[in-house]
Amino acid sequence: MTNDNNPTMLHTLEAGSDWHVLPAFLPLPGMGGLAINAFLHKGSEPVLVDTGLAALGDSFLNALETEIDLADLRWIWLSHTDADHIGNLSRILERAPKARVVTSFLGMGKMGLLGLDVSRVHLLEPGARLTLGDRELVPLRPPYYDAPETLGFFDTRSRTLFAADSFGALLPQPAECVREIATSTLRDGLVAWSTIDAPWLATVDRTALGRALQGLERLAPTTVLSGHLPVAEGGVEELTAMVHSAWCSGPGAGIDPQAIETVAEALGDAIGLPTQSAAASLVGSSR
Repeated sequence: MTNDNNPTMLHTLEAGSDWHVLPAFLPLPGMGGLAINAFLHKGSEPVLVDTGLAALGDSFLNALETEIDLADLRWIWLSHTDADHIGNLSRILERAPKARVVTSFLGMGKMGLLGLDVSRVHLLEPGARLTLGDRELVPLRPPYYDAPETLGFFDTRSRTLFAADSFGALLPQPAECVREIATSTLRDGLVAWSTIDAPWLATVDRTALGRALQGLERLAPTTVLSGHLPVAEGGVEELTAMVHSAWCSGPGAGIDPQAIETVAEALGDAIGLPTQSAAASLVGSSR
């Protein structure tokens, strides 16, 4: 008997000119499902981006080792330390003796807290780049994320953008590329996932978010890779427009019942909280 809620490893795909996608799909009951992607560049200094879900285990390792001899792997870029991005890290490090883990200071700290080996970390200092012979991977902070150590990158040779969790979308079924997805389905799925994965977008400085989105458009990537979206080729403008429409235009996406101000309003007189006007006057008098 199979469990329909288990993640499934899909066929490896090519992305852009010289990247490969190791895609999986995780069903989420009542919400469709979510792509869980890792990426591989097989150049003179091969780099793996993220390591998939631990639940995929042998399926992920088999897919990876079909593409590359792990003895040749030089780098493992960790976007961040969430379980769906580091699930097979330890197993890969055991089989890839020359590989070093690329992460930030906070990422290394979290690895240590999780009991992971930090002796092979290549620490990316602020402003540093990862040089891979014929290209550089330039670290960048994606426009939104769910972990503060998150690092995406821009590949200077292929003009590929890795956006980490940004632009992820809940989808009714797996797809190989964004072109296969109806615009309304993509938009609704992107908004739904960003609401879950980055709920702080409801209170974000919209001007600052708009500048970040414009910055991505100025980079003019030919291919966009996201940990939670099928490959997007032909530019980033469709995705940035959807994020801008959802989070930079008009009111936020509904009331968050766990927001501080919502909780304060709901409790109200029940525990003797001051009224909103009284609280405002207290804040004013303290300045």
